[in-house]
Order: sequence, then C-alpha cells, then structure tokens
Amino acid sequence: MIMKKTILIVILTAGFFLSADLSYSQTLKEKFETGKKAFYSDDFDKANKLFSEILNMTGGDYDVCLYKGMVYYIYFDYDKALAEISKAIKENPKSSEAYFSRAEIYDRQEKYAEAVRDYTKAIKYKKKFTDAYYNRAEDYELLKKFNEAINDYSEIIKLDPKDDIAYYNRGMMYIQAGDKNKAIQDFESAISIDKIWKNELGKKIEELKLGK
Repeated sequence: MIMKKTILIVILTAGFFLSADLSYSQTLKEKFETGKKAFYSDDFDKANKLFSEILNMTGGDYDVCLYKGMVYYIYFDYDKALAEISKAIKENPKSSEAYFSRAEIYDRQEKYAEAVRDYTKAIKYKKKFTDAYYNRAEDYELLKKFNEAINDYSEIIKLDPKDDIAYYNRGMMYIQAGDKNKAIQDFESAISIDKIWKNELGKKIEELKLGK
C-alpha cells in the first residue's frame, strides 16, 4: 500500500486590485480581506458572498477566483470549483498553486489523466514542488504507469534524500515494475532513515529475497 501525504489546496496571495481610483481599490481590498477572514473562520457562506460581490465589480481577479474556487471545493461542488480556478489560471497562466489546486479537484473526480497534466504544469512553474510530485506519482500508480511514478519519487528523493516515505513508495513501485532488487534497496534506505519501518519492511525484504 502506498503511503499518502495529506495535501490541502495551496493558496498564495499576490498583488491585488490595481486601480486608478485609489478609494475604489481600497474598498475592494477591504472587502477581500474581510472575505479572507471569513474564509479562515469557516464562515464560507459569508466569504463566498463577498468574493462574488468583488467579481461582479471587477469582472475577474486571480486571488478572488482562487479563493472562491476553494469555497466550492469545500462545498464539494467540484464543477463550480473547477470553473473558478480555471478563471484564476486565465488571470495568471503561470500560477503553480492554481494548477495544483485544479489537479486536486480532478483527483476528487477520479479524472487522473487531467490531474497529471495540471500537476505537470504546477511543477513546470515551481521546480521543487514536492507535493505536486507526490500527487502526480499517486495518479501515475492509479493509471498503472509505474515507471513514471518511480521517476517522480526519484525527484522527491533528489530534493530530500531523507524522505523515508518516498523511498517506501518508490520501493512499492519497483515491486509493481518487477524490480525486486531495487525495491529491497529502497526499503533498506527507508529503514536506515527511520527505524519505525524495521518491522514492516524487514518482513517485506525477507519475502522479496525468498521470491515471494
């Protein structure tokens, strides 16, 4: 069984509401900050109302669309969440966070090929995006693309040679790919990093050596 990391949709706010009318811009910014506060206080209805009001006034904004998409995600309304986050991507086509967020929604819909494409774009714009590598590797496993999953776990290990979960997961993928020797090496590496693996992986190593 592959070990999974719990990932939350990533939201990073950037520049907001540039306007020639300073007072108008300030009003929008205050409304946005109130919406954010409501969002993080779990008052999602209020947050959604405020974000909708802003979008009605501006026509579109990266940060607002991304937050509004997150509200729909929390409401399990994945179609509307996709629509809003896609608008955010249109506003900022190089946002790794927006691609990552949309990929997570595709995962919830079990659209793994679409998720892989968005995780790939997230990694393109953020080379050391470990969470995107993890999620894409899990999708590759579900798509039975074990060598691609191995490559992603290898990238994670390059970024953090002490990531025992990545060694464990890559070892499991090597088993699927039919390379028991490399699986054994990865399980031994996981044990050397964290002894918590000793009992579970020690048994797996013995089984693999016996050809089971």
